[in-house]
Amino acid sequence: MHLSISTKVTVACAAVLLPSLLLLASWLHIGAEVGSAAGHIGHLTELLRGQDRQDAAQRALRLSIGEATRLAERHGTVPEAQWHALSAELRAFRTLSNVTATDPDRALPAELRAALAQTRSATMAFVPIGQELIDTARRDPDGIKPAMPHFLDALKRLESERTKTRDVLGRAIGDAADDAIALNHRGTFRALLSAGAVILTLLIMALWLHLRVIEPITAIAGILRAFRADRPVGQSVPCLDRRDEVGDLARGVSEYNKAMEAQRSAQRRVDFLAHHDALTGLPNRLLFENRLAHELIRARRTGEKVTLFAIDLDEFKSINDRCGHAGGDDALRRAAKLLSGCVRASDLVARIGGDEFAIIQVAPAQPAAAEALLRRIARATEATLSADVPIQMSIGVAISSPDQGGDDLHNLADMALYRAKSDGRNTARFFDTGLLEEVSLRNRLGRDLERAIDANQLYLAYQPIATPEGRITGFEALLRWTHTDLGNIRPDIFIPIAEATGQIGRIGHWVADTAMAAAAQWPATIKLALNLSPLQFRDAELAGSLLDLATKHGIATDRLELEVTESATLLDQHRHAVQTTLRRLQAAGAILAMDDFGTGHSSLSNLKEFTFDKLKIDRSFVATMLTDDASAVIVKATIGLGKSLGMSIVAEGVETAEQLAQLREWGCDQLQGYHIGRPMRVVDHLLAPAELAI
Repeated sequence: MHLSISTKVTVACAAVLLPSLLLLASWLHIGAEVGSAAGHIGHLTELLRGQDRQDAAQRALRLSIGEATRLAERHGTVPEAQWHALSAELRAFRTLSNVTATDPDRALPAELRAALAQTRSATMAFVPIGQELIDTARRDPDGIKPAMPHFLDALKRLESERTKTRDVLGRAIGDAADDAIALNHRGTFRALLSAGAVILTLLIMALWLHLRVIEPITAIAGILRAFRADRPVGQSVPCLDRRDEVGDLARGVSEYNKAMEAQRSAQRRVDFLAHHDALTGLPNRLLFENRLAHELIRARRTGEKVTLFAIDLDEFKSINDRCGHAGGDDALRRAAKLLSGCVRASDLVARIGGDEFAIIQVAPAQPAAAEALLRRIARATEATLSADVPIQMSIGVAISSPDQGGDDLHNLADMALYRAKSDGRNTARFFDTGLLEEVSLRNRLGRDLERAIDANQLYLAYQPIATPEGRITGFEALLRWTHTDLGNIRPDIFIPIAEATGQIGRIGHWVADTAMAAAAQWPATIKLALNLSPLQFRDAELAGSLLDLATKHGIATDRLELEVTESATLLDQHRHAVQTTLRRLQAAGAILAMDDFGTGHSSLSNLKEFTFDKLKIDRSFVATMLTDDASAVIVKATIGLGKSLGMSIVAEGVETAEQLAQLREWGCDQLQGYHIGRPMRVVDHLLAPAELAI
């Protein structure tokens, strides 16, 4: 009986399928066994992690109880809130210890189950004894010493049981790993044996297919290669009406035409990607520039106005830091969709690059049409405020004038965008001639700043930092600039210029050198606080430079307080360098303070990763804490947080006696502000022994 090609191939495939299924079954069985072993190891590992978490909680609890009882034993004042916090921490420790329980579905060794039970028993015994010690210290500090041996015995028993449990867990994990390795070896051998059988079968089938199937198909392919490529395939291919494999081949050739259409479609896709952004689907910079040039030329004939919107997403870097690049990409797509939903069909929305977007609007009635579009964008962004990642934008708008080029119009829109960012972000600004004056002034200040040090235009003012009782503990060095022609330039104006022009490193070194020279004349108990710009941390020698200056002026490093804003800890690829610099300074004895605490995006995570000695509460919270409940809660909570982490707390912007009294009541360590003292160029009159209190 004659067998068709498809029948022959079917037989060959069936001959290969059986051993392949056997091999697959073997692999599945091996995978199941290995998965079970891995699951057992994973369970044991999770138990070990649970023990690690309990160990960490136990150490923290022991330190907290020890600190509080020592203070109480010395008849110091332990706030009631701290006692409550200790009790809560003890209860949390008990809860954490109860979480780890033997899973009845897991075959745990009897020794491990017994060790876990002993650990839980020791924990349950330790918790009431710890609470009893807390209650004793709270009511009768003199009873701490008699109660302490009982507490230490319970603690020693708990630590001993934890050590035994960890040893048993380690052995159990090792045994499980050995079993898994042996199982893997056996499975690998069986898999190799099965694979060998399958390969042998495949070789036999391949030889059979070559002799019985491939050679006939090759002969037919020779006929196909003889076809002219430019001939109309649908009309010229013979044998299209045959019902066998040859007819199938002929009909397959007719599908070639469809493949060519798919290729043309792919080419159109390539052309699209050449002019559009792959992530958002919006026109890219190339298409945007071509369209802008075209619209400007056309507007000269029609008399219409071309309006360009330069748009930046606000805090896009922070979105990437918090949500990763996937979250950043999602924010860009949402922003593109938002903008596309606000414009007319004749407008063009483009993604220029990064988090930069642009809109080209052509309309005769301006600025009315631009203002209407801005209102639509504002409503759309406001609707995202409830989202996990709200979309906020800064927008600069420029309206074309006759004979204006695309680059010029874009530059004007960028100037307006810069103003929008300077005015607080999430806002829009139109370009006006005043912006040109601002840009000109900023450029002039950038040039003049290069000569400001040599021209003795820069100087330092020192603002006192004092305890709530009024004793001065140090001074913060504040940079000031008196321009020869323009007078006093505010730091919030010239510091960003110094950072943008790359002068901040040289100026920062001058500030540190000058301040340390002054501090060398102060009493050894008075500290010097210096602000470090985030951009200074890009200098790998920053720590060494500061320490060399301290040596030069004979300043003990423990008198230096280096203030860092939270933005310095969020420098992406520079984050490790920042951490290295801070650790080196701290290891040398310098005090590290987080400035403007509470105004960043991840303060608590930074407190965990970066070890600070001080927290400076931002003046915006202090200014409103007596009239705004939320600010009061933030200030009070920050003081409590800092004390629980062993850090000193400094409140900035203290300007009234009422604020001072409230901060003293809340236990703030140090204060700074106009009520304490204004910045002064000369502070010698405050440094006499009799004048160290203000």
